[in-house]
Amino acid sequence: MLNLAGFFHLNLMYSSIEVEQRAQVIRNCYHPLLNLATPHRPLTLEATGLTLEIIRDLDPAWIEKLQHGMQDGSVEFVGSGYSQIIAPLVPAIVNRANIDLGMAIYEELLAVRPEIWLINEMAYSGGLPELYADAGVKALVMEWNNTWKGHQEWDSELRYHHQLALGCDGTTLPVLWIDTLDFQKFQRMAKDEMDQSEWIEHWSQRAKSHSNQTRFATFYGSDAEIFDFRPGRYSHEGDLSDSSQWQRIKKALDKLTACPHLQFGPLGAALEEPASEICGLPLSLECTEQPVVVKKQEKYNLNRWAVTGRGDLEANTTCHNLASDMPHTPSQKQWRELLYRWSSDFRTHLTAQRWANYRAQGMKAISLEYLNQAVEGTIIPVDLADRKINLATDAAQVLLDLRRGLAISSLTFPALGNLPALGTLPHGYFDDISFGADFYSGHSVVQRPGQRKLTDLQTSTESVTVIKKANGHLVARAEITDSLLNVTKQVEIEASQPRIILSGRLELPSRSPGEIHPVHLTVVPGFFDPDHLHFRTHNGGSAMEQFPLTSSSVHHGASYSTLITAKGGLGATENVVEFGDGQRSLVITHDPCVSAMIPTVRFEKVRAGEYFLRLRYSAQEMDETFVTRDAPWQVEWRVTIEAKRD
Repeated sequence: MLNLAGFFHLNLMYSSIEVEQRAQVIRNCYHPLLNLATPHRPLTLEATGLTLEIIRDLDPAWIEKLQHGMQDGSVEFVGSGYSQIIAPLVPAIVNRANIDLGMAIYEELLAVRPEIWLINEMAYSGGLPELYADAGVKALVMEWNNTWKGHQEWDSELRYHHQLALGCDGTTLPVLWIDTLDFQKFQRMAKDEMDQSEWIEHWSQRAKSHSNQTRFATFYGSDAEIFDFRPGRYSHEGDLSDSSQWQRIKKALDKLTACPHLQFGPLGAALEEPASEICGLPLSLECTEQPVVVKKQEKYNLNRWAVTGRGDLEANTTCHNLASDMPHTPSQKQWRELLYRWSSDFRTHLTAQRWANYRAQGMKAISLEYLNQAVEGTIIPVDLADRKINLATDAAQVLLDLRRGLAISSLTFPALGNLPALGTLPHGYFDDISFGADFYSGHSVVQRPGQRKLTDLQTSTESVTVIKKANGHLVARAEITDSLLNVTKQVEIEASQPRIILSGRLELPSRSPGEIHPVHLTVVPGFFDPDHLHFRTHNGGSAMEQFPLTSSSVHHGASYSTLITAKGGLGATENVVEFGDGQRSLVITHDPCVSAMIPTVRFEKVRAGEYFLRLRYSAQEMDETFVTRDAPWQVEWRVTIEAKRD
């Protein structure tokens, strides 16, 4: 028997819907959806607390209608939080507040505390189960397809049964699956792009194929706003026809009801199945190659809400500043404001008017005080005839390349031995021709479609200043220009702690299509034991997630296509990425209040037992949500590198 559920996501913050259109969405989409639900064919609905508040203000009768549906068994309600935020991009304390405030709104408006919760945008990390479990959530809703992509060893049959999402701290929560390919088929059928008979046959055959076994699936698991309404996100949406898409959906579901070995039910019915060899298995949904799992095709990845859009970096940096300025015990009003500002829909296909309104609420101003001010101390003469300068304290030694814009040739921490931790791997370092290039550290790169690469790897002898501060710290500063790119950068070496600080600002004449990678850090092979090498970070949770670097290839920032310049990245929501081998570690910290950049890891096994390992920070990527801006564009950064013994 195939138990079939329909899951509909309601979101009045939808990026391409204007505020003035929200009442129309409720009328065209939300009322017909409730009309479709019956006790014999229940539907599962999910909405944020913020969406419910908007509906209450515009159409309170719909809220009453939803309550009646919940009471007579026509509707199963699933929670998701106060605002649709991308949890792996947000600090754990903010995620906890989003869950708690959402639960309070559900209780206030619907008199219910949902036990099943959707992972917002199905952007999942191993740190999240703990947060939901602490709030009393009993099960999660997550996409199957991309989770399975990272775990090809799993039996495909697992998708038809609930499993246990295993958090990085050991917390487990049942997880219910949404299949992207299935819900996209439903969308095509509803829009008359797929014959109704073909869609019905798809589910009929699936029910027949395992008629002697109980299985669970969802025929839909996405937006409700796309039926009998045109959000305007894509040019190929087409015009609404005279025939209602909701009527087409109803006819299809009525016919599907007659199929043998198939019955409709709520999504949560799958949780009643007892554990077995194919049900209730503890599974880590994430993996080293895919630390943050996101729904749908690969163009939908973490960068979509981090460094693309109309100004994701600007918006996220502002939110980090607002969070940093929050009082020790924020009021509910303060949490509402912050969670609203962190909404994912301000970061994708946002309309020009809504973006203007968002920016009018205030954005983080550009100001790096430590770059704007003169450094006080003793000037150390630099021999401009030399190619490199050596800056050394008791705690750290840095060799900087004057002809490559103060790129780090080597960084050594004496407390951890004489081997350099980071540096430049020159052309020919590896015999493998795949790595036949120079791999620098501490440099910036701007890549634009169809144009030459811009970098700060230029001769900087004329602008270099080296100063010894009163506290013994050494500071090297430089200004570098490469065509349209201007970079001001600073390297500070601490006197007594094994730590250096890289800070800078790059300036471009406009926000144009392309990639902006302000900081690259290349690990020197030999510093870490390759047999125990790993990296650690936070992706929205309280606990650090650890990922082994034993695979032959990990490349979070690899391009997907000429339009989608990167496949993913790390949330690093407590601002730290740590490389280690159990004996020593490098702790790399960025300041998101200066710039909420996205770090990516690249690891490759090279012949003769060697490896290539690099951390790269991204401030801008390209996808179909990216919007240009003619005004001058600046990106800043502040990154700290510290060595520790484990």
